[in-house]
Amino acid sequence: DIADDTRNIVRSAHHLLTIINDILDLSKIEAGKLDMFVDEFDVGDLVREVAETIAPMISDNKNTLNVRIEAADTRMRSDRTKLRQTLLNLLSNAAKFTHLGTITLIAERAGERIRLTVEDTGIGMSPAQAEKVFDAFHQVDASTTRQVGGTGLGLTISRRLCQLLGGDISLHSVPGQGSSFTIDLPARAGPQPRPAIA
Repeated sequence: DIADDTRNIVRSAHHLLTIINDILDLSKIEAGKLDMFVDEFDVGDLVREVAETIAPMISDNKNTLNVRIEAADTRMRSDRTKLRQTLLNLLSNAAKFTHLGTITLIAERAGERIRLTVEDTGIGMSPAQAEKVFDAFHQVDASTTRQVGGTGLGLTISRRLCQLLGGDISLHSVPGQGSSFTIDLPARAGPQPRPAIA
């Protein structure tokens, strides 16, 4: 069927483009060439926008997405695009490895820090798997990855982006019970460093 063949070609092209973009992003980060655009925005609005964007993927495996914004002050000064990319990466992973479950996105503020947590009730990870999950090209479960796809770069890039923004990502996971990734960032990132003049 020509329509099916066309869909498969388009899907493969999108997958290849994702791999190329991931490798380019990681290369730029490693070389210190990734531009950061720090601006003021409302993290609550960003969370709601990301939840809306990821909704179709969440429903693919018959999952439910809960969003909780538990901060009275949701203003943030950071790189909105990089944070959005990181949240989409975490939610995409949660959606892939959770079936008939619940995924929760929580936004909190602790003093001058913003914490964004993605919790799922999916397959979870052993301590040995969790220890390597941020390594480049590492994939937690080869058999599952074959089914759902992935480059093994999403979490590596997400962590590097958070570190560039002055924070980090932490992970808590229990096999068979799910995983919880927490982004911890300063509410107000410092000014961007000026590019070096050659």
